Amino acid sequence: MKHGSLRRTLSLLLVVSLSAPGLGSAQSPTVVQSPVGVPPPQPQGGAGAAQTATPPPTRGTMPGPDYRLGPGDFLDVQIAGRLEVIRQQTYVDLEGAVTVPPLGAIPLAGLTLLEAHRRVAERARDVFRFAEATVTVVTPRTFEIVVSGEVERPGTLQVTAMRRLHDVILEAGGVTPRGSIRRVVVTRKGVESEVDLLAFQLRGDLTQNPFVTEGLKVLIPPRTGSVTLAGAVRRPGEYELGSTPSLRALLELVGGVSQSAAAGEARLTRVGADDRKETLTLDLRSALKPPADVTLQPGDVIFVPQISVLQDVVEVRGAFNGTPESSKTTVAGKATILQRLELPQGERVRDVVGKAGGAAAYADLRLALIERSGVTGPRQRIPIDLQRLLVERDEAPNIVLQNGDVVILPVVEDRVFIVGEVKIPGPHDFRPDLTPREYVALAGGPTNRARLGNTSVTFRNGRTYAMADAPPLEPGAVVTVPEVAVKWWQDYVTILQAIASLVTAYTGLYFIFNGSPGHN
Repeated sequence: MKHGSLRRTLSLLLVVSLSAPGLGSAQSPTVVQSPVGVPPPQPQGGAGAAQTATPPPTRGTMPGPDYRLGPGDFLDVQIAGRLEVIRQQTYVDLEGAVTVPPLGAIPLAGLTLLEAHRRVAERARDVFRFAEATVTVVTPRTFEIVVSGEVERPGTLQVTAMRRLHDVILEAGGVTPRGSIRRVVVTRKGVESEVDLLAFQLRGDLTQNPFVTEGLKVLIPPRTGSVTLAGAVRRPGEYELGSTPSLRALLELVGGVSQSAAAGEARLTRVGADDRKETLTLDLRSALKPPADVTLQPGDVIFVPQISVLQDVVEVRGAFNGTPESSKTTVAGKATILQRLELPQGERVRDVVGKAGGAAAYADLRLALIERSGVTGPRQRIPIDLQRLLVERDEAPNIVLQNGDVVILPVVEDRVFIVGEVKIPGPHDFRPDLTPREYVALAGGPTNRARLGNTSVTFRNGRTYAMADAPPLEPGAVVTVPEVAVKWWQDYVTILQAIASLVTAYTGLYFIFNGSPGHN
């Protein structure tokens, strides 16, 4: 019994020791090319470290399709054929080109990431009959810019091409109390322009918060005169005058007056030439109706009183076309309104939608709702299917409104979702010019275990298509990249190694216990 138990223990130890080293899969090295003047990434670790390495992925948002490439960008280029995938990681060299061995040198500097993707794809199809290409940015290039003037820490900053002006100014300590955020001077290649950062902070206007580029110079000048908005305005406070001292432009910037404002009874207080204050009555309904306007002066104070007379009203919010009296805002980059309307007795949903200018093209008609104050309980949320009411002409949702109702019409989800075996799954902004494969590229490209040929596209109506047969994408579509069951030759090699190790182990056991001379 003891002899048989010893045999079984030795057999188990030998199987483990022989099979363990063969279970690791071989990994093919990644080719990294470096242009002249740009050092290649250095391997880390001791003598066992790999001889080639790639820079670590940049944290945060991946470069979008409008990102412009330049020398120093580190790219991942994948060419997928029918039988194999060629992957090349390389820098954009000082001449603005990348070198991919099957395709040669391809000039990409100055192109957007989307344009670069399409150029590489065209070159790949010239060389291989059935080939698709994917280009992604692994690490954006870095360079120096100069920030001077009224910032806390002026000087030279090392930044990446993914950074925007507002981020860079915050990194320099932010604007001092004496500095201007409405007249920031930006110099590119000797050409000066002014940027209004207040428009970016209040409205999210990205044209006033551009990407930084090589050789950029940023100057924060001293603050100029300011005016004060008080009373029933969206954002009361003191504001610096911009390059155009317009009251209409300033009110549009801060969101306009509130719904309870008595716009016809506003007051303007101004310091005259003899340093005496003078107050004038100002009817904003006529004074700000284009092309009319009010030119502001430093020290002006605009006060807008509130309406004191109670009346039956209904409020509309969201994706309506609006009227000239509507207060305009933005949600997810789409124009929305906020407006109060008089509510005559017996008016219904269709009447109020018409008064608000109708539903916008990007409105999600099926998700509209009415918020109504309960008499004795909490507020009610009443779903209203405007698709049935306005498009299908079904009058069932056309209910009678009550005083204080809030009609809400949300913006449609303007995203495309990429899920499955991609490097950065998640939502991406919808763009009608992008194909499903280009959305996969925006998500960082497929992983090593992706079955790209079986990618499917599911639309909001529930219909699913193969990627090659899918119609043009719509907002809300889901692109799914499945996982491959067996990863081509690498998994077969791993399986064969494991089988060979087991065969070797059992053969060794046979010779140990049955092959010795004199064994019975």
